[in-house]
Formats: sequence, structure tokens, C-alpha cells
Amino acid sequence: MMMPANFSAVSENEMTYVMGGASLADYLCPVMEAKHWQKFSQNLVTIVGNKYLSGFLANTVGAMFSGAWVPGKGLSGFGEEFSKIWTNNYGQPTDTAGKIKGGLKGVANVGLNIIGNLAAIYNLGFGTVKNLASEKSFVEGGNFKFTY
Repeated sequence: MMMPANFSAVSENEMTYVMGGASLADYLCPVMEAKHWQKFSQNLVTIVGNKYLSGFLANTVGAMFSGAWVPGKGLSGFGEEFSKIWTNNYGQPTDTAGKIKGGLKGVANVGLNIIGNLAAIYNLGFGTVKNLASEKSFVEGGNFKFTY
């Protein structure tokens, strides 16, 4: 029986593919699925929230329990913070183009600050805060000690 010149009788498990198949990128960088993107988003929000958490607490809880809180002015710290951001970005331009550019930068940066504070709220909602009383010893030799 005559066979074509390019024919070879090889079993399936002995075959080697020289072309096609997976690329190096498939092994080094697997495709991110929806669950990976959700974890990425959660981690990014957590990182941003961590940056803003201390400022958020200082402007809310810290202001209320500072001993100088006035009802109705509970969020004044945010107003001062937004005012500083606006002043830093807007400055005192004299020409119209400078005013528009500075105004847009100010609005964008105030918006990003609001997003950062919302991320801090997210962290408080989904994270667990450590309890200092359970982690520190306040009694030493029968006497109370209140150092942190």
C-alpha cells in the first residue's frame, strides 16, 4: 500500500505540537476572571480607605468627642479640608483660562477626597476594628496602668 510522503504512523500520545497551543503569556499571566476583578476592586477600595480613615475619624468621631463640639458643626472639619483642597488647586488666577483650569482641578480633587472618605466608610463597614482593652494589659502588680 502506498502512503503519502508526509504521512507518519504515530500514536496520539507520542505527538508533539510545534505550532499553536498556549503561549508564554498564558502561563505567566492567567486571565483574570470576574472573581479576581472583584477582589482587585475590594483591595483598591481598602487601600484608598486606609489612607483616608484617620482623617475621616478625626473629622467625625474625633470632633464630636473633643470637648469642643458644637451641634450643627459636626462636619466642619470636612468643610475646612475641602476649602484647603480648593485653595491649593484654584489659587488666585487672573485670566479666564487659569480660573477654568484651576476650578476643574479643584472640583476633581474635592470629588476624589469625597471618594476617599467613602472608601474609609466602606472599611469601617466591612473591616473589624481591634479592641485595645483585649490586646493590652491594664493591670500590673495589682495596680491599674493606663499607658498605651
